[in-house]
Amino acid sequence: MLACLAVVACVACTAERSRSHRRRDPGALVVAQASDVISLDPVRVTDSESIEVGTLLFEGLVRWKAGSTDVEPNLATSWEASRDGKRWTFHLRGGIRFHDGTPLDAAAVAFSFERLLDPEHPSSLGEAGGYWRSLLKDVTRVIAVDPKTVVIEVARPYAPLLGDLAMYPIVSPTAVARWGKDFQRHPVGTGPFAFEAWTPGEAVVLRRFAGYWGTPALLDRIVFRVVVDARQRLIDLESGSVDIAASIRPDEQPFVELHPDLQLTHTPGNDVSYLAFNVQRIPFDSREIRRAANHAINKEPIIKLAFQGRAIAADGPLPPTQWGYHQPKTRYAFDPALAKKLVQQAAATGAYDPSRKYKLYAPSTPRPYLQSPERVARFLQTALAQVGIHTELVLNPYPEHRAAVQAGMHDLALFGWIGDTGDPDNFLYVLFHSDNSVVGSANNIAFYRDPGVDKLLIEAQGAVDEATRTGLYREVQNRIAEDAPWVPIAHSEYVVASRAELEGVLLSPLGHPVYARIRRREAVGR
Repeated sequence: MLACLAVVACVACTAERSRSHRRRDPGALVVAQASDVISLDPVRVTDSESIEVGTLLFEGLVRWKAGSTDVEPNLATSWEASRDGKRWTFHLRGGIRFHDGTPLDAAAVAFSFERLLDPEHPSSLGEAGGYWRSLLKDVTRVIAVDPKTVVIEVARPYAPLLGDLAMYPIVSPTAVARWGKDFQRHPVGTGPFAFEAWTPGEAVVLRRFAGYWGTPALLDRIVFRVVVDARQRLIDLESGSVDIAASIRPDEQPFVELHPDLQLTHTPGNDVSYLAFNVQRIPFDSREIRRAANHAINKEPIIKLAFQGRAIAADGPLPPTQWGYHQPKTRYAFDPALAKKLVQQAAATGAYDPSRKYKLYAPSTPRPYLQSPERVARFLQTALAQVGIHTELVLNPYPEHRAAVQAGMHDLALFGWIGDTGDPDNFLYVLFHSDNSVVGSANNIAFYRDPGVDKLLIEAQGAVDEATRTGLYREVQNRIAEDAPWVPIAHSEYVVASRAELEGVLLSPLGHPVYARIRRREAVGR
């Protein structure tokens, strides 16, 4: 209640902002984000803000049906796979043009893959794009058979391919040749919106693409504005100077729900937040210490206080909404007495030094899967200290935090993941396979390396039917739970606050509004 009163008091000082809102073009939508984009070339990044903007600029061969991870045609109208699963043929839609006016054809599709996969390509991404290179490592060739036919050849059957292609962006070869590495600041795709401007640290502006091949967007322009302070995002939303606010603090969400001019949209997330141990560092190379930390954490207060109930406690990496979800055989009940006993036993054998402080890295920037990261981090710090594991909290804005944990600078790290596809591979392979534990670009930030788990994950990628893959993923989840490289914390709801006059606010599986469907009631009939 005090938080809400404070917001109201602050809003009383924003009359000028409100007058500005009334003067604004109703066809322009202003979105307040907690962090700036890192790059406008989606192949280079994995942060939510960059992907949110990138999905409006670029399209893939296939796409997700609205509000789901079921695949449907997009730039390709149809496709078929060979019997051995090693050759995929895609038939392109005709008449599509990039934002720069050049045509989309099979050569442009092949170019979009070759710049990632061929280190000798004139427009090679070099070391950038490690995440996508890992996912598409089995792609051996992409062939432009004719202007409307593309063949993707893979070294082995690869079941997650279609889901990956729903997110992989097709780019304009002409624009890449013109801008080179600066393409990430001058992006050109085929999406419903085209790039207009980016002032780093302030805003990205997109405009509706008049030549879009599909159903045109209802908005003329979208402005993604950087508003770092969570309270200010809510004040700006209430005053009308922004239309949508991301990362509203959980304890301020009731204010939005009760406000007559605002609305809250939420949906179950395809995500996980977790505490990762750097298993390559003493003492977290000890499974007993990792298990002790798991027993030390009571997740229910975290769910109630830091998520305001808009999450469920996690037993493993996969959310229950994801096919392949499995409750592992090994589960860690909240048992601080047992946790303390395990720590003391490790100290007695010399495997643990209770006098040391270990570095616990956490983001200071709210994330869709973790909207109160510092609050969660301090809760974890206190809980670990109570069983004898003492930590020093290192808080950084998201880009710096991500760079630090990918480089393995942490002993422990609070982080999370949003599934990019509807496939369990996008969680389990990305976050636990040895391929993804390379220092400097790791998504497996526990640096967990288990040959048995690696073998199961590769086998699951090549399996033909979902039942076989589900069985393999169950075994993977059981092994991971037994080894305890993480404390899985929560699977959250995605929450976005917006002005009540907006219609069609629907969240994608990534937690982003589906902007092409949004309209403003006062703009109808313009």
